[in-house]
Amino acid sequence: MINPHREFRVEGSHWVSPVNFDEEVTRDFDFPRPLGLIDSTLRKTNYTAGTRTTMDGYLRIAQALDDIGIKDESLNLDWWGDDEPNARELALVREILAGGFGFTCNVYADTLLGNGEGTPKIDPRSTVDLLLSLGAKVIGPGIVEAASPEAEARQFAQLAEVTEYATSNGLEWTLTLAQAGRRDFEKMMRAANEAVALGAKRIDLMDSTSSLSPEAMRVFIRRFRSRLTTPVPLTMHVHDDFGLGTAAAIAAAAAGAGPDVSVNGVSYRCGFPPLEEVATSLEVLYGVDTGIKLEGLQALSDLVYRETGLPNPALKPVTGEYAYLKSTTADVLSSLRDGVRTFPPISGCVHADVVGADIRWVWDRLSTRAMVRQLAANLGLEIDETEVEAVYKALNDAIDELTEYPRWLTPEQAETLCRETVELARAVA
Repeated sequence: MINPHREFRVEGSHWVSPVNFDEEVTRDFDFPRPLGLIDSTLRKTNYTAGTRTTMDGYLRIAQALDDIGIKDESLNLDWWGDDEPNARELALVREILAGGFGFTCNVYADTLLGNGEGTPKIDPRSTVDLLLSLGAKVIGPGIVEAASPEAEARQFAQLAEVTEYATSNGLEWTLTLAQAGRRDFEKMMRAANEAVALGAKRIDLMDSTSSLSPEAMRVFIRRFRSRLTTPVPLTMHVHDDFGLGTAAAIAAAAAGAGPDVSVNGVSYRCGFPPLEEVATSLEVLYGVDTGIKLEGLQALSDLVYRETGLPNPALKPVTGEYAYLKSTTADVLSSLRDGVRTFPPISGCVHADVVGADIRWVWDRLSTRAMVRQLAANLGLEIDETEVEAVYKALNDAIDELTEYPRWLTPEQAETLCRETVELARAVA
């Protein structure tokens, strides 16, 4: 943990506003202890259209998740109305459960429980048997909202039957409640309390349509917890439809539900709360122990990009290409004068070392003569104003010749051009 004492400034790590830790801000926080962060990178990668991940790639990602401190991984095995489970999901679950990783895998399956309307097409006990044969230790039936009181009663009876069968075979189980933000609250609480009475280890709430604002999320989680007959750990699953995935996940955590995350926000549609954003924010801005080794986040983010082929947006927070790129006039001048790894961080709150990221400056069209003078001084060149003008023009002309992104010069290119221009000016003189 990088901020155990909730300090706004920690040398070499971060410098944020002290208001973050005012009693007025923190008095209503109720973060779970331990946090209960759950990761969905593996299953969400499988759901992300067009990715190229191989099974070996999934195993490499799984090992990296284990290494960085993930304790709970969420997997899916669904039939989607067919007579057999989805082949790719089945292969992924089989390989991950057999991989010997240190994290616990919770496996949700859509055939573990029906909607209470008639006899399920697939016997839920056969699904339990399959999951047992694959090496599952924790399974996750889900309760959808029943259409009638009669259907609800049948559904609860089916839940009791399948969970008794599971526990008699040594399995633990969690309960999934989908569309939590939009379903009838009273019906949902009946289902939750029924599950708790039957021995649910945890309740996984899902707001996959991003129906809850961050402010509503905190109220919702508090309201839900207050209505549980017996406290059990909660998690909350949200998406990023409004660009509020990270904020909603943190709001849920502050109210008492562990956040569900994925590396780089991989998922279908608009993505998911990114592990790297949620973990870094919680540690730095809230002083919460996430159990994650933050210094490995950049490497993990890069690994997921390589294995999936899914680009990481350049302007993405925490691990994007621009997150620690110094390109504006003041930033480049500070980098040249003080070095890129100086503290406080140049134009930021968090030092790149916190997440194991690189820092670099580039020469953009916003360059100034002051930057030329500092660059030359760093290279051990004493130049006059005529030479300053010559170097300034040469650097800008070089950028103008570039026609494709990125239209900038790397430090190596800028340094080489500076030397060559000075040498040429002196040779001509």
